[in-house]
Amino acid sequence: MGRDMQQRTIVFVAVFALAVLSLLPTVLRDNFTQKWFTRPMALGLDISGGVHLVYGVKSREAVTSRLQALLAGLRSDLRGKKIAVAQSTVTQSAGGGDNALMITLLSDASLEAAKAMIQEKSPELTLVSTEMDGSRPRLRYQLSEMAAKKIETDAIEQAVETLRNRVDQFGVSEPLIQRSGEDRIILQMPGVSDINAVKKVVGSVAKLEFRLIPGPGTPQGVGTMTFKNKEGQQIVVEDQALMTGDAVADARVDFDQQGQVEVSLRLSSLGQQTFARITSENVGRQLAIILDGVVYSAPVIRDAITGGQASISGGFTMDEARQLKVVLKAGALPAPLTVLEERTVGPTLGLESVKKGVVAMAIGFVAISLFMMVYYAKSGVVAVVTLIVNAVIMMACLSFFGATLTLPGLAGLALTIGMAVDSNVIIFERIRDELRNGAGRDAAVSSGFDKAFSAIFDANVTTLLAGVLLYYFGTGAIRGFAVTLSIGVITTVFCAVFVARLLFDYFELKGKQGLSI
Repeated sequence: MGRDMQQRTIVFVAVFALAVLSLLPTVLRDNFTQKWFTRPMALGLDISGGVHLVYGVKSREAVTSRLQALLAGLRSDLRGKKIAVAQSTVTQSAGGGDNALMITLLSDASLEAAKAMIQEKSPELTLVSTEMDGSRPRLRYQLSEMAAKKIETDAIEQAVETLRNRVDQFGVSEPLIQRSGEDRIILQMPGVSDINAVKKVVGSVAKLEFRLIPGPGTPQGVGTMTFKNKEGQQIVVEDQALMTGDAVADARVDFDQQGQVEVSLRLSSLGQQTFARITSENVGRQLAIILDGVVYSAPVIRDAITGGQASISGGFTMDEARQLKVVLKAGALPAPLTVLEERTVGPTLGLESVKKGVVAMAIGFVAISLFMMVYYAKSGVVAVVTLIVNAVIMMACLSFFGATLTLPGLAGLALTIGMAVDSNVIIFERIRDELRNGAGRDAAVSSGFDKAFSAIFDANVTTLLAGVLLYYFGTGAIRGFAVTLSIGVITTVFCAVFVARLLFDYFELKGKQGLSI
């Protein structure tokens, strides 16, 4: 055996051995160790069953939230400039397309100073009108349509990422989370059956706010708003959110001194500074902790809290506390979600389809193998061996890269078998042509493979490009087909050109122990 054949043999054995080792977790499943370099191949929703949800994003509410945040900041800045504000509010038209904020000053003496400061601090706001309410000027500002559209777009993209973070903490393998249309998000979670638990964890807005309850220390011009606590009682709070869930760095389930379940929060460095300032400036006042519009607690600030720790209590069950921990750690949604479509997909149809698909591929493989061995005699055995090697390596690649096997993916596997046979046919026919022209054994094999390579390469490159485009522009099932097809193209070229050539170099074309074609 020459040095070249030894090197090629080592490469083939190494690749095939790695492929077999990669497939062990998939073959053995639960009976295999978790500490391995690959995981069992995940099964898609159409095979294993699971939860399918379509969410609609109320992106216009993200614009309202942004205006409320801008208003809170402007109020604070105006107070710092000694400009008295009589009233301030965010308005919204019935159609949701006219978001604006109104600021009423106590007197017109500071009107120009207020305009200049607002323009400097919030250049994205446009002054629409200045009206007089008696002796008090009322300024009406509005976001430009371009700025509002950007906030909506960012809100949808952020919602996708937030859902992804929440699902990751939910412990689901291979979920599908993707944007659909202008304001919809598709969520598929294979292997999950409790759709209500999914909606509680994944779809909760988890908008956390810290607001003061009005009292003797409430500054003039600060408005109020009403929320309900868990018992349904009305709680009046200031309309300025002093801190939001963005300041939370971590969350965990804990127990208070009475043994009640609570959620402990660790604040970020910026949140720690903000919380220290809030508590030091408002000692003796009540600070309401509001989650998704419900006041969970309103403790009295006894001292400045500088340790960066806070907690939410309110009669949680352990499951409620765990769900709250997950959504707080993953971050709040930028806008509320509405469930437009929901369904639990059972695995029966998928498993039946898989069985039929496997049977179809087996029948196809047997039929192709018989044809190749009858038509190309012993050389047909080489084609069958390369098909088996191709299938093993392709499945190993899917497992190695963590791909999810779906029904379209099975279709891609079936298509790859046909493509692989096509490559063998091209090679064998080229070898036959060379033998008819009087070429010797080695020359016929060498020339046959060389002349067939360009045709095989061109055909598979165009297929690979189609697969890449399908993956880039496609979604869901189309992507699953594209992944399988693209990997199959690469393994087909390797097996047809490298593995088949190695087998032909090992055996002669004629003789009892040789190959016939």
